[in-house]
Amino acid sequence: MAIDLVLRRDWNARPPHGDYTQLDSTKGVKVHYTGGRVDPGIVSDHDGCAALVRSIQADHMDGNGWIDIAYTYVACPHRKVFEGRGPHRLPAANGAGLNTGHYAVLGLVGNAGLVQPTDEILHAILDAVEYLRDKGGAGKEIKGHRDGYDTDCPGEPLYAWVRRGAPRPGTA
Repeated sequence: MAIDLVLRRDWNARPPHGDYTQLDSTKGVKVHYTGGRVDPGIVSDHDGCAALVRSIQADHMDGNGWIDIAYTYVACPHRKVFEGRGPHRLPAANGAGLNTGHYAVLGLVGNAGLVQPTDEILHAILDAVEYLRDKGGAGKEIKGHRDGYDTDCPGEPLYAWVRRGAPRPGTA
């Protein structure tokens, strides 16, 4: 299993505003998208990915009042995985009452701009899933945010991939 992990200190994450809730294991992972516009320029600008992750963290902490970014990991178009809350920590992205069931992995696509996940984003999502199975007690399920919660997330392109069984690009 290979993962190109961008640690919190490497993307200049803010420290959480409190203690995380311990999470021993989950049924699997739910896939998310930003729900807003993602600048397609991030495909050729990894610094733009880090800036976007910092912006999402700031919105979650300052706008929503959460202790940290809601996601366990964030997958970018450079096949890098940004550390969010990390394994064994309760996410805040799946919806009230649903966070204990699945970790949350965000693919850096949105509903405008960059909407179609690149192969590298899909690989990074699956790298995060494998890592969470190995290090976080994640089960076999890979679902979309909308599975169990009334939302458009993770958008049609990502959700279609999830419904196909989330195959590795180049294998199906």
